Amino acid sequence: TEVSVLDRGKVNINLASQEQLEQLPGIGPTRAQAIVRYREIHGYFVYPEHLIQVPGISQTTVEKLLDQICV
Repeated sequence: TEVSVLDRGKVNINLASQEQLEQLPGIGPTRAQAIVRYREIHGYFVYPEHLIQVPGISQTTVEKLLDQICV
């Protein structure tokens, strides 16, 4: 079965487009682009917490997003 971008109401950070990522609180166009670029270089995130590895995304931002994102 194909996993959708919205899984149980959460945004899948491995599948979401830049536009979809921009809808997350604290993630604007610049950070959304950084997430997409990170995926292109490093592949999919293993855990939602790995979002911290994206340049420009803080631990605080990741903590605020954990209940809204999945992989």
